[in-house]
Amino acid sequence: MAQEFLEILLALGFSWARMTIALLLSILFSLCVGILAGVNRVAEKIIIPILDVLQSIPILSFFPLALYIFIGIHPIIGPEAAAIFLIFTSQAWNIAFGVYEAVKLIPTNILESVRSLGLGALRRIRNLYIPAAFPRIAANIPPSWANGLYFLVACEIITIGEAEWRLFGIGTVSTGFMLAGKIPQFFISLAAVMIAVVLSNIFLFIPLMRLSERYKFEEYAAEAPRVWIERVTKSISGVIGKLLADRKIPSYASASQIISRFSSMVRKNKILASAFVVMAVAALSIYAISSINVLYYLEVVASGLGRFGLVDPLVMIGFSLSRVASAVLIGLTWVIPVSILIYERRRLEKILVPLFQVLASLPATLLMPLIVALVLEAKLSLETGAVIMVLLGTQWYLFFFISGAMRGIPREEEELCRLLKIRGLKKFRHLYFPRIFPSLIMGCLVAVGGGWNTLVIAERVVLDDFIWEVENPGIGKALSGAVMRGDVGILTAATIWMAGFIVILNRFLWRRLYQKATRLLV
Repeated sequence: MAQEFLEILLALGFSWARMTIALLLSILFSLCVGILAGVNRVAEKIIIPILDVLQSIPILSFFPLALYIFIGIHPIIGPEAAAIFLIFTSQAWNIAFGVYEAVKLIPTNILESVRSLGLGALRRIRNLYIPAAFPRIAANIPPSWANGLYFLVACEIITIGEAEWRLFGIGTVSTGFMLAGKIPQFFISLAAVMIAVVLSNIFLFIPLMRLSERYKFEEYAAEAPRVWIERVTKSISGVIGKLLADRKIPSYASASQIISRFSSMVRKNKILASAFVVMAVAALSIYAISSINVLYYLEVVASGLGRFGLVDPLVMIGFSLSRVASAVLIGLTWVIPVSILIYERRRLEKILVPLFQVLASLPATLLMPLIVALVLEAKLSLETGAVIMVLLGTQWYLFFFISGAMRGIPREEEELCRLLKIRGLKKFRHLYFPRIFPSLIMGCLVAVGGGWNTLVIAERVVLDDFIWEVENPGIGKALSGAVMRGDVGILTAATIWMAGFIVILNRFLWRRLYQKATRLLV
């Protein structure tokens, strides 16, 4: 037992390392993409639909890409890079949407003041956009971490047909215990994950959330924008300096000097820098294309689209959409009132928010055997079980987006409602709803995307000899079956159909709703 306990701790360490690397990459990616989409309208029209499609594509659909590009690099490094890439695809999108929303909702007077000060692009990013996005990043880290844990088993056991790669981690170790009938060891591994989740929340996620509460525009509304920018920059520099002081890592100032020198060098050698970027992109493109037999893959895709047909995909998408919509509506019924209750009863925030952060970070896939047992014991239909699984993968996006918007309500508006004695539904209609509406729409967009992602587990899962499979058709069920058979053609065809439907949904629903939501705040 002692040896198995040590194996569990080592496996947990490997999994947490992969998750941490993927999360850091997700934050870096989100800052680059989210800020660009928030400040440039042309980039916004391109980036946001792409993000919406990518965050809705199930992680299983990324398996062929991970297989062809990463696994062939090196027998050890390749599978590890593939696992980190797959975890990244389950963590990045909601953080990117959060950064985009934060930048998009920066008050106009602040933007005009920054422009009048003549700050360069790098200083605007460092002193304005990153501090503005910090609360959204902190609020979205727990659900991103939870979503990474949700698909941890799939990321550590990459299986396409007969080809399989198993990486040492808590996902593979826990699954091995369960399949071998070692129930005590399985529950010990599950308890270890829960303890690690609780410690991660106590020492990282919750402090980040509390730190992010300092960065509210209304706190500095009476001050000159220059003073606000200097305070935020000084605060961030102090925090980072304290974190790095004991580790003898170069200080924030030295990092800032390196960035300044690099940007100065790039400005002086624009042609050389542009040539370097073009060469790097070209090299990566040539490598990716050379790693894949393009003509063969196109034939496989064409064959898959032909076999998939026209009517069956529409029926599958219809059933899957009903499951996702049901889960999102159920989530909203408790998220909105609880978020308002937490805002009005500040003492509850210290109790419920940390509790929800821990619950959001629990890996639903490792709890899958327990959920299956409860559904069967209660004699519920597998359709109900599928909605429960989708709800577990979507409700926390809604909570953290909406509760984050509640924390950003200006204090003067709250005081005005108290003076005028505006309460109940009237207060919700005139204060809460206009303020949370943009985050509500963005939260629903991200939750629906996460819901499509979770369908591959909610609609069909194989647990040893037991197969969890919904009675009616579903696009996630088709994807899961295609991966199990190694049918890349059907896998790609199902992904294309799903992506096409998401583009239409984004174009005619979410974009219009979000534009209307942002106009309410003007």
